[in-house]
Amino acid sequence: MDLSDFIFVLKTRLWWIIASTIVGVAAAALITFSMTPVYTAKATLFVSTTSNADTAYARGQFALQRVGSYPQLINEPKLINEVIREVGINRSFQEVKANLTATNPTDTVLLTVTANAPKASEAADIANTAARLLADSIGKLENTDPKALAVKADLSVPAAEPAFASAPRKSVNLALGLVSGLSLGLLLAMVLHKLDPRILRGRDAERQLNLRVLGTVNPLLINERSNHVSSSRLGYRHLVSNLLMANDGRMPRRILVLSTRTDTVIDGQELAQTLAAAGKRAVVVQADESMAPVDTAGAEPIGLTQVLDGSNELNDAVLRIDSVPMAYVPAGPRQESLRKYDVFSRLEAVMSSLEAEFDVAIFVASLDGYPVDATAIALHSDCVMVACRERRTTYHQVRRSLEELNAVRIGATGLLIVKKPHIFQRRRGR
Repeated sequence: MDLSDFIFVLKTRLWWIIASTIVGVAAAALITFSMTPVYTAKATLFVSTTSNADTAYARGQFALQRVGSYPQLINEPKLINEVIREVGINRSFQEVKANLTATNPTDTVLLTVTANAPKASEAADIANTAARLLADSIGKLENTDPKALAVKADLSVPAAEPAFASAPRKSVNLALGLVSGLSLGLLLAMVLHKLDPRILRGRDAERQLNLRVLGTVNPLLINERSNHVSSSRLGYRHLVSNLLMANDGRMPRRILVLSTRTDTVIDGQELAQTLAAAGKRAVVVQADESMAPVDTAGAEPIGLTQVLDGSNELNDAVLRIDSVPMAYVPAGPRQESLRKYDVFSRLEAVMSSLEAEFDVAIFVASLDGYPVDATAIALHSDCVMVACRERRTTYHQVRRSLEELNAVRIGATGLLIVKKPHIFQRRRGR
């Protein structure tokens, strides 16, 4: 995955990342504010020695050598039980022991007694009481012969009530929740992108399907054409240019647009108008009644269905739009009398008649469409474009269409990606 792929994942999965980040911060906040606060108080003892026989330097070195062993005395059961009794706290022996420590800073004769408690006053009382009892223990242990050598531990810095709790660290926990949620969101976004079965962009489709993307165009919309005409025409111009390149500079006379979904409908008027600008008269044939019609005036009483069953002539079904210029053949009402035999026997004649009058005939169909399925039209077409809907059509649907074409020994010219409509736009016919 290169930088452009990573940026694309960020854009398409942004809401997942935001949601995951919010959940991470919310979880951290919930855990943090539900935790019991812990206050830490520290008392400092200064260890000194007195002796009539030794120099001040010798006494200092003795104290420095001995002070490193004194922190272990804080764990004496007698001392801890005495702390519990004097402070009058309702806590177990093991709990007090776990929250009471003594340390000796390197190369000093100081002892730091640290106490943790859920209340600030309680933490200070425990630290001061434990420091005093520790000083008594040191005196009893070392002063076996006070005339020769005396060791004394003085409470030089009493513990004060802490103004703020030492735990939980709210800002740190919230920052960790933010980072964790963001990281999980990014990981989730990349996993979802890899597992997403839908076609999200042409670059990925070309890579997975090994099929060229001929164009990315706007769908059939109900909005005023002036609102999207510039971007729409640009996409259809690219499509026409790629069709010319794929056909050695000649425009195919019979084009099949095989829609993988019924909502994947191109803007036939825009395509016809783009071809008209190149001097080509086009006719759009709706071969699937379930798709949105090019003309939104309503269902026509005569269409391709009536032509194929022999009840009407082709000229009766062709609707001409002189403003483009172009022509349109609707699917027409369903006829129960229409047989598959009629479709196959008369389809070539219909296509030949359209080819004689128009420069380009564009058939919009699907695999299971009525009155004509796409494979029947593909047998008589010069160009087959597989149309897929951006962020809706799956790779499985496209592969099924390609397999159906391969079954009749027809290869697809390329992919046509129909964009996702803007949130404020609606498709025609809906």
